[in-house]
Amino acid sequence: MLDLISFKKGILVVFISIAFLTGWLFDYSVGLKADYWIHDAALVYQHRNEWQHSAIVTLDDGVPLSVGRKQALPLAALATERMMAYGAKAVFLDARLSKEQEGRMPYARCIEDNGRVSWSMPECTALSDQQCRINFSELGSAPLKMSSSAIQNFRIAPYFDKDDLPDFLLYGWEASSAIPASGLEASDRLVTSQSPIARWMDLSEDHAIHHMVGLLNSHQQDQLFQQSEADQLCDNGYPCRRIRLSIPHYKTRTSGQQLILPVSRLAACNPEAARDTAQLVKDKIVIFQLSAPNESTDLIVTPMTTAMFGPRLMTPGTQYLVDAIETIVNNDAPVPPPKSIKSVLLLFAAITGVLSSLYFSYQTVMFTGLWLFAGLTALCVFNPVMQLWPVVSSLLAFTTGVGQMLAFHLVLGLKEGRLVKQYLPQQVYNMLISLKKNESFKIRHCHAAVLMSDLAGYTTVTGLLKEPKLVLKLMNDYLEETSYILQKKYDGILETYVGDMVCYYWHEDDSANHTEMYRKALLGAIELHDLQKQFFITLQQRYQDTIDPESLNQINHIIDAGIGITAGHVVMGNLGPKHGIKKFGILGDPLNLAARAESLTRLFSTDIIVAGDLIQAVSSAGLVARRLGTIKVKGRIEPESLYAVGQPHETGFKQDNIQQWTTWINTVETGHNPEQTPCPDCYTQDKITILNWKQRNRLGDDGVWNLDEK
Repeated sequence: MLDLISFKKGILVVFISIAFLTGWLFDYSVGLKADYWIHDAALVYQHRNEWQHSAIVTLDDGVPLSVGRKQALPLAALATERMMAYGAKAVFLDARLSKEQEGRMPYARCIEDNGRVSWSMPECTALSDQQCRINFSELGSAPLKMSSSAIQNFRIAPYFDKDDLPDFLLYGWEASSAIPASGLEASDRLVTSQSPIARWMDLSEDHAIHHMVGLLNSHQQDQLFQQSEADQLCDNGYPCRRIRLSIPHYKTRTSGQQLILPVSRLAACNPEAARDTAQLVKDKIVIFQLSAPNESTDLIVTPMTTAMFGPRLMTPGTQYLVDAIETIVNNDAPVPPPKSIKSVLLLFAAITGVLSSLYFSYQTVMFTGLWLFAGLTALCVFNPVMQLWPVVSSLLAFTTGVGQMLAFHLVLGLKEGRLVKQYLPQQVYNMLISLKKNESFKIRHCHAAVLMSDLAGYTTVTGLLKEPKLVLKLMNDYLEETSYILQKKYDGILETYVGDMVCYYWHEDDSANHTEMYRKALLGAIELHDLQKQFFITLQQRYQDTIDPESLNQINHIIDAGIGITAGHVVMGNLGPKHGIKKFGILGDPLNLAARAESLTRLFSTDIIVAGDLIQAVSSAGLVARRLGTIKVKGRIEPESLYAVGQPHETGFKQDNIQQWTTWINTVETGHNPEQTPCPDCYTQDKITILNWKQRNRLGDDGVWNLDEK
């Protein structure tokens, strides 16, 4: 049978693969259709605010209601010529006309300054017997008569005529002779994709979009229409691309970044009155609308009509066409992410679904799914171009991963018991495993001895090694060969590893005799100290092949370790959030005091400092203690008598040296001159520390040293 780790990894890979393939196949088969509801809202939020290359000309209130659409054709021709004269790139008349017009009716020639229409009226030729024959008006023979230069950049929607009637019927002889061989017709076809909502632009070569972009920027036309990942085939097989829409406008706008110009100004009888308006379309494409912008005859249902949080407005056809042209020229069509990024996203969703349901509660998994949805929605909404993210297929990959893991949780929970032992001390594991079902560990008050050891120079060592893996190897080797002895031989319970610091504790009921517990802690500290020294001595030999000699030599000179041991009342129990990851351990004053005692080993010629409570067990452990003073360390209200502890054969723990030290420290603490009292040379560091404290007025009248630093 496979062990848990290999088994779980294999299952997770299978589950992730299935979830990923489910999302990928859904995205491949359905595409972005399932995401329209999100994409539409995102495109409304990131709507187009400017028409850089296009403008609209429309009938306005300045054209009297008495002027019909056919009668307004000369106004369109006049406006076209003037816009061309002032630099317009092209004009597209978005109106379905017949070349065969009624010549015997009045046509609007231009708009007078007073708002009246200057008419081109049909003439009556007198006949006999008091009758006359009505002849064509001047403009009736060619209502869209314009110059040959203007006609070359003029395009119109397909004619109504089924027969191929001559062009001069509509444009006059001069203009018809200058019409390009390809003709003037350009399709204004509206394409959709399995939905009545218009979201797409037609990329066909016969479409007005293609014609207008070519007239605007012919040398980049092929590049702009080059197929991209965002393109697809819409209904009836037309190539199409998503369009970035602007907010619909129903009034003329002669200023700002989106121009909807009134034809009454452009077709004014006074050329000077039309000049300022005509100059606004310099270097732009103009879409001409033979109706008012708010007429319902040419309104389209788009995402602006149906999207969540949208304006709920229908888009005029000319504005839809302008938005399409701007989308092409600015190359800012909403696009999906590349297939590689999409695959990574689906894989991420699959991994998230599997792993979140493996390690977290069901509530957390639910919130993870909501955050995933929120994140994907944010990508669609706030990304200025790449907005068509696969939201539904990603969520499907996520939920597939979650669903697969639901049935697997029970089996996984049983097998994870093996892993727990690797991360819980055996004593703690035994206490917790003995609890009844649904029973939680109750906080326990007890008496504990706490041992804390820290490396001196660790920060410098990590800077010299640089490579984190070398630091990790060094620390693992160090812990294996030093502190492991505390659990293996002396029954110490690991409290924590924090970088280079290790903390162990021994605990008993408050009523017990603690001498044996103290004895284990003291003997463990002595053996730990010996193993640390042995490890430091063999550093150069041990790592000569993995660490450069110069760094190794520096490490060998600076690395050292100190040990602090204290005892007192602690609280034992779970530490951590109610529904999150917990840590079992102890809390109490002895931990803080042990850390302070350990740090004082840097200031004294000893590697082990213990609190006064352990002195009773020093002699029974065959060790010797030397009083360092009564010290109130930082963060503690009560002072504590601290002692250096070592073995009798060490120079610093010989009785005659200890007696001289005791006399010297008493002299200092009673306020007498220490220069007249001898202090052994083996305590030089201790002497420097005490005199420094004395000089800084750290000694109180009660004989307590008050420290304000760690």
